Amino acid sequence: MGSGEGRDFAIGNANFLFTPAIDLERSRTEVAELQQKAAAARKAVNVLTFSHVVCRPTEEEARQYLQYFAQDNADWGAVDNLVALQFANAQSFPHDLLALIRDRMAAGHGGFPLVGTPQQVAAGLISLAEAGFKGTTLSFVDYVKEFPYFRDTVLPILEAHGLRSPREIRHAA
Repeated sequence: MGSGEGRDFAIGNANFLFTPAIDLERSRTEVAELQQKAAAARKAVNVLTFSHVVCRPTEEEARQYLQYFAQDNADWGAVDNLVALQFANAQSFPHDLLALIRDRMAAGHGGFPLVGTPQQVAAGLISLAEAGFKGTTLSFVDYVKEFPYFRDTVLPILEAHGLRSPREIRHAA
């Protein structure tokens, strides 16, 4: 939710509220303020965000792939139109961070970047949790190809850190 009116509506009518994570220090303050506002309204509202994932065995591989799809091959006209539409009514994107927001729009619709090795991606998810977010969506350029590596390498780190319950392995009978 970007506007104050949208956030007030979510606090009054929903159990979850999505907001972007641009800068985690700003997010920490924003999430705390949203939770205080919800508590004052006698509501429990979980604050969520959205993220894009580029997870590779090395940081260099992840950064090269991010450069390939989000810089070298981005449709900058479409990105600029999307940014303009977001700023037409939303208050949630700080105007002093326009260049960063533009790059993040090209990479994953403005989502928080989780880019690097499995350890770095897990650290990013842990940082989101420490900032007060109760969850995030995850987007991948090619989910079918990329998610299995994420599942097998990042999720165990999150389990060890206590951010995720251990997976049950089910075998066909």
